Amino acid sequence: MTYSELLRFFMEKIKVKSLPVFYHFIRCVIKFAMSIFFQKIELQNGENVPAHGPVIFVANHPNSIMDALVMGLVTKRKVNYIGHSGLFSNKLKSWFLRSCGVIPIYRREDAPGQMDQNVFAFQACYEVLESGETIGIFPEGTSDMFRKVKKVKTGAARIALETEKRNNYQLGLKVIPIGLYFFSRSRFRSKVLMNVGEPVKLESYFEVNKEDNPEAVQRLTEEIQQSLEALTVNIRHEELDDFVKDIEVLYGDELKTDSPDLQEVSEETVADFLVTQKIADCVEYYYEHDLERVRNFQAEISAYKRKLKWLRLRDNMIKEKTTFSQMVKNSAVTFVRSLIGLPLALYGTVNNVIPYVLAENLAKKFVDERTKILSALLIGGGIAFILFYSVQVFAVWFYLGKLWAVVYLISLPISGFFALAYFKQIRQEQERISLSFFLFTNRQLFNRMRRERKRLILKMDEIRDEYRQLMGI
Repeated sequence: MTYSELLRFFMEKIKVKSLPVFYHFIRCVIKFAMSIFFQKIELQNGENVPAHGPVIFVANHPNSIMDALVMGLVTKRKVNYIGHSGLFSNKLKSWFLRSCGVIPIYRREDAPGQMDQNVFAFQACYEVLESGETIGIFPEGTSDMFRKVKKVKTGAARIALETEKRNNYQLGLKVIPIGLYFFSRSRFRSKVLMNVGEPVKLESYFEVNKEDNPEAVQRLTEEIQQSLEALTVNIRHEELDDFVKDIEVLYGDELKTDSPDLQEVSEETVADFLVTQKIADCVEYYYEHDLERVRNFQAEISAYKRKLKWLRLRDNMIKEKTTFSQMVKNSAVTFVRSLIGLPLALYGTVNNVIPYVLAENLAKKFVDERTKILSALLIGGGIAFILFYSVQVFAVWFYLGKLWAVVYLISLPISGFFALAYFKQIRQEQERISLSFFLFTNRQLFNRMRRERKRLILKMDEIRDEYRQLMGI
């Protein structure tokens, strides 16, 4: 390693560690908020993220602004995102976003008369990368509720190849694809998986780029598309999304138990994701090669779901293999636990219900823009809870003193989480009691539904074995 290369290496290390004060503060606030908001944020293959050097992160875009928050938090690098110009609609937002390193890009659909401004946006990207920092791009352009990677735009490829060209193809830029998967797009305390792929081999495009830039850009864009599709759940035909969800509910646990490769996965979040990915790939294959079979099976599962709804049952109730006496015993134990936990649950509910309801009502306003529901819950809930906690704690401090105010402040989130878990358990117990009553009064009908479920499972076993044989897996 030459002296100049050594100096550059240490300069890059310094830049990574010395984040701007404002950015570092915002990052800490977001990290705290996200740890409360999500039950788990899982990073898969995090070793593919380099600790230093120029990087372009390209990711799918399932959940609006939440995608940027998750990616920036988990990568542990300062990510300068490219955001559409509509985000910079007023001076305050513009100042905040620019302070966080967001670079505005002008899309034809948003600002057709300002497309020439993109020259400066691209120049800013080149300079960021040349200084050893990172850029985050969502090359689909817009977020979508369907679990599908839309057609990727060429911006990321153009920036990558032009930056290397400006530096005589010696910069060492890495393009790293990231698959983001949200297990729920509208629920508090859900899970997220960030699946990091291996860096794209940019070197293989350098010679082509010297001769034919549009060809090199197109080929690189196609590789980015394929990488993103492999890193997330990609259901190409949108009408199959609900069908895949139905199979996940019915067959997910069976597939996880039966697959040797999934049994070796230690993280449950990753295993659940891989199950969904396998189901989606299988359904897509048969949709393209045996459409009639898919339609018939869809009809069978729909009929099974209609019967469950008519009987006011859920699939996990049919699946549960317990006797009536076991259910009665479990209910008695749960009843005693519920009585013991009731005072704390009521305390948590009384102190947290108003900001919780306000956040949920705010999220409901985004029903038509469902990709923004989680963002609305996070931001609206954060503001509501901070405001109400401040008023409540101030009142306790005013009347009872500082010590009681501190104790009260600590008790608010703890009791709130306890209340959430408590009432979730109560709902589960209500289902168990409902099932116990159904077993007691309609055992023959219940056994018929159980046989129908078993028939569907056997049919899925048959399809699974056939698919594995066809794919050679």
